[in-house]
Amino acid sequence: MSADFGLDNDFDDSIDLTPLIDVVFMLLLFFILATTFMKPAIAVSLPKAATAQSQTRERQLVITIDSQGRVLHGDQVVEPTGYSALLDMEPGVPINFMVHRDAPFQSFMGVVDEARRKGRTNFIITTEPDHADRG
Repeated sequence: MSADFGLDNDFDDSIDLTPLIDVVFMLLLFFILATTFMKPAIAVSLPKAATAQSQTRERQLVITIDSQGRVLHGDQVVEPTGYSALLDMEPGVPINFMVHRDAPFQSFMGVVDEARRKGRTNFIITTEPDHADRG
């Protein structure tokens, strides 16, 4: 004779996945918000190069030269007298030049010359890959 106290002896053997899904979404949200996306400050039409190579993302000092030859850091125009201070900002990191295809070459060389005077020789010149068929 067994006593029945109104308890249900049928246990639900399934696992509740709701907390697991919550944790996965929280991790996804964390990584989306924690990731920084580098956006160019201005639109620059880059030159094409058949030998362009992909670079890994590392800390870089990004210097942009627009089609009028203006030198920019972020969205701030840098005058030639400010090149020295600009190049002192992040010593030891590569300088990434994003030069518009129609920019005067002298603007680019002015910054490169000042960088060399400061002992900076690690340069990256950003281009677009040239996918033209060679034949």
